[in-house]
Amino acid sequence: MKQWVLREEILGKINKELEQWPELVRRLLFYRGIKTKIEAEKFFNPDYEKDLHDPFEILNMEKAAGRILKAIKENERIIIFGDYDADGVCASAIFHDFFKKIGFENFHVHIPDRHLDGYGLTVEAIKEFAEQKAGLLITLDCGITDYEEVEKANFFGIDVIITDHHLVPKKLPNAFAIIDSKQKKDDYFFKDLCGAGVAFKTVHALIKKGGFNIVHGWEKWLLDTVAIATIADMVPLVGENRVLAHYGLQVLKKTQRMGLVSLCKRLGIALLNVTEDDIAFMIGPRINTASRMDHATASFTLLTTQSGGEASWVSARLEALNVDRKAMVEEILSGIEEKISAYGAKIPGVIVCGDFNWHPGVLGIAANRLIDKYGRPIFLWGKAEAKEIKGSCRSNGSINLVELMRKTAKGFFSDFGGHALAGGFSLAEEKMPDLEKEILKAWEKASKEKTENNTIFIDKEISIDDISWDFYSMIEKFQPFGIENPKPVFLFSGAEVVGVKKFGNNGIHIQVDFKKSPSSGGDEIVPAIGFFFNGNLADVKKGSRVDLAASLEKSFFKPKPELRLRIIDIKLKSQ
Repeated sequence: MKQWVLREEILGKINKELEQWPELVRRLLFYRGIKTKIEAEKFFNPDYEKDLHDPFEILNMEKAAGRILKAIKENERIIIFGDYDADGVCASAIFHDFFKKIGFENFHVHIPDRHLDGYGLTVEAIKEFAEQKAGLLITLDCGITDYEEVEKANFFGIDVIITDHHLVPKKLPNAFAIIDSKQKKDDYFFKDLCGAGVAFKTVHALIKKGGFNIVHGWEKWLLDTVAIATIADMVPLVGENRVLAHYGLQVLKKTQRMGLVSLCKRLGIALLNVTEDDIAFMIGPRINTASRMDHATASFTLLTTQSGGEASWVSARLEALNVDRKAMVEEILSGIEEKISAYGAKIPGVIVCGDFNWHPGVLGIAANRLIDKYGRPIFLWGKAEAKEIKGSCRSNGSINLVELMRKTAKGFFSDFGGHALAGGFSLAEEKMPDLEKEILKAWEKASKEKTENNTIFIDKEISIDDISWDFYSMIEKFQPFGIENPKPVFLFSGAEVVGVKKFGNNGIHIQVDFKKSPSSGGDEIVPAIGFFFNGNLADVKKGSRVDLAASLEKSFFKPKPELRLRIIDIKLKSQ
């Protein structure tokens, strides 16, 4: 059972400093570490010109930009090598759009096959680029661990520029230039850009240095893809990421990308009302689905096509793939639950589970669904049509996944990488029987961090009667929400349930209804929605009194916008 903790009261002098804002706003600012009027103004009013730093402050940007501009001037063959997830695909679209804008055509965008090629560069791909007489290779959202592959590119006379944002290994590839702010010698003030964010900064540097005949500010049209990648890749929505996501959402509302327009229409998303939730739960998953279920070129085409017919076909294809993906995830989760139930009360510190028939492309989604429920790192593996075992892993924050995998026996994994909280791995089929043993052995040796995964922090206790559009307008100021800028969580104590129902495929979602008091809203119903809700609602029924932890959101699902609660946790009042 999760522990609910009411956050500390705002300090007196900070309360005074922020007195121009309502009490709730002051409280939420305080919980985000914002203690002065200047900081608050900057938070509420991101400024594109002032709040985005010069891209040339990033280590090696001057060198990388100079090499790319030289290749453009001399019409060298340039290969854009982007990762296959939403971040890498969006980064690839950014470079594609830039090259098209300046009239440079001697480039090729290569996105690997998740299942056949695996993550990052391959020697086979390098050989293919050499046959194309490529002079420059630019990696996007990958490459930081590809030491041998970069050596092979150097052998063929191909200069490599790595643009990445993942954790840096002890031994760096011998690339012409590496742009990754996580390098020790990089003093750039912001370390948490996603891959598309790094690509955007690089293109911005090229525009500043290249003297192209481009209208000032044209690069802002690229921000719709930056916002999608920033939100979909779950990087912290603070600092530059908040600025990029804020302006990116504004660009997305009037996007010129025919594929995005078609996809949003198919999903029932009104672009003028698009939010970070639409990206996180609707747009991003469809873009990611292509590589999981087929090939990421479909998503790349969605972002770059100028054909209405092609846009319609690709958006329909992605939605069909997403339906198949959902079915696969549910089947995998069912199999995992059977194994975990066999552990009884002795669930190991890391859950390791897999099946040769499981589709590797959907394992990350399944792992995400398990993290909240079991509160421990998850390693899932599958093979399907892949050449070797492929896996995805997720952490609850108690351990750095990359460091954990580094502590396995040398050479155990044929490849691995990712972030502290999310990663992927590959290994030969004959090593699969030892996977769980190796992971648990490494987990025993790895340093652990305290995790607040089972703690719900309550920002304020309110009542159902407090829910109003005026109240929501105060919360809305803090958008876009995401990592390190979460939606505020409110406690509703002893609220009376007036209705309960399940909906969605096999009743995987729930709705619990509450009613305002006659003096406040008469018969106004306030619904509370729980998507993929893992809580126990067996004893929650009409007439029950419950304590509810929930966030507040605006829904456009019905013809008329409505306010609704998003369930975080729920308990019977007697508990």
